[in-house]
Amino acid sequence: LLRTFSALGRTVLGPGKLSRELKQLVAFVTSNAAGCRYCQAHTSSSAHRAGSSAEKIEAAFDYETSPLFDEAERAALRLAQSAGLVPNRTTPEHFEALREHFDDEGIVEIVSVISLFGYLNRWNDTMATRLESEPMSFAEETLSTKGWASGKHGRD
Repeated sequence: LLRTFSALGRTVLGPGKLSRELKQLVAFVTSNAAGCRYCQAHTSSSAHRAGSSAEKIEAAFDYETSPLFDEAERAALRLAQSAGLVPNRTTPEHFEALREHFDDEGIVEIVSVISLFGYLNRWNDTMATRLESEPMSFAEETLSTKGWASGKHGRD
């Protein structure tokens, strides 16, 4: 399972039309919508390593109004938020907005990231996976002002 899933993760999160930063921000917003604190910590930390500022990551909670996001990013994050909810709340309008900024390949990449994190959010939240030091520290420093706490993913 780990070998197969790792290959899928490398494919989805690897080089493509979208930047690593946008892929991680999509993953972060998806994980926020799903409520997985483990994946929120990992994706925020990964977005930072991919070039996103801590300020922008924190502003992802308010991507619709934050001047740190452009319209293409907002369209992608809007889809991520709606698709990360259960039940899924995507609409044809989400895809119309995406098509203003992304071609079919870019849209497939966005949906692939959302879908990958649908699996990861369910796995890590169900298994109460323990957070590693680096993403835990990053999330505590960057996301705690937005209500983030490690919850069941914290260290004993």
